Amino acid sequence: MDPMAKAFEEAKKNPEMRKKLKVKAAFSMLLFVMFLGVIFITVGTAIASKNGSFLGMTQLDFLKLRARYGIVMMLLIIIHLLMNRSIMKKELEMLFG
Repeated sequence: MDPMAKAFEEAKKNPEMRKKLKVKAAFSMLLFVMFLGVIFITVGTAIASKNGSFLGMTQLDFLKLRARYGIVMMLLIIIHLLMNRSIMKKELEMLFG
């Protein structure tokens, strides 16, 4: 059995840990959906730069949207890293220790 799967199964039995896992899972899903938005904006920018517009938006419109979206993504990534810092510390110990 995968060690992470085993850890998750044990954590599911603990109500407090299950609550934390649900929050992390919801946040990870939000981050994934926002990432799909980044892909859409990037493709839209590329198409708009070649054709002049895409879905009624010019390249400048996409670049403005991309700048705003980028700030939101940076904040979400920082929160994600803070929420998972203990896991990240363990991974870094495995990598460098």
